Amino acid sequence: MSVWKKNGTPPVNHEKTLSLLGEGSNTKGDFFTPGALRVEGRFQGSLRVEGRLVLAQTAEVKGHIHAAQVLIAGQFEGQITAEELLEVASTAQIKGEIRAKRMEMQGGARLEVRCWVGETIDTASLPSSPATEAPAPSPPPPQPLSKNRRGS
Repeated sequence: MSVWKKNGTPPVNHEKTLSLLGEGSNTKGDFFTPGALRVEGRFQGSLRVEGRLVLAQTAEVKGHIHAAQVLIAGQFEGQITAEELLEVASTAQIKGEIRAKRMEMQGGARLEVRCWVGETIDTASLPSSPATEAPAPSPPPPQPLSKNRRGS
């Protein structure tokens, strides 16, 4: 997995704007960029990235991520929505919820997640978190067997 390029070619033009939250930074709040973002420090809050989001190996992020492409090599806790691709490096530690169109994962990564991967990631149609889900309906009671059943 490459941080910024795959097979030597840049990804779709998501890098028109490159933002960096450098190592040692500690930021809270809501962050939006129409381009790419690389996080090397700590962040708590909401990240909305129209391009590629990279959580470096030194990153510690808690909150919500919504991005076209996401690469996680550091620590993340919260909810991830990757519209195109989620890449999980061997050094990643993820806890929470993943929703992605496609997902690639290297061996060694640690995940403790609920995960939905597929062509459709319509968040409105997905179940809510376990704390707010309605209990599953009880199965119907067993019906008595008919006396006219063949083979009796």
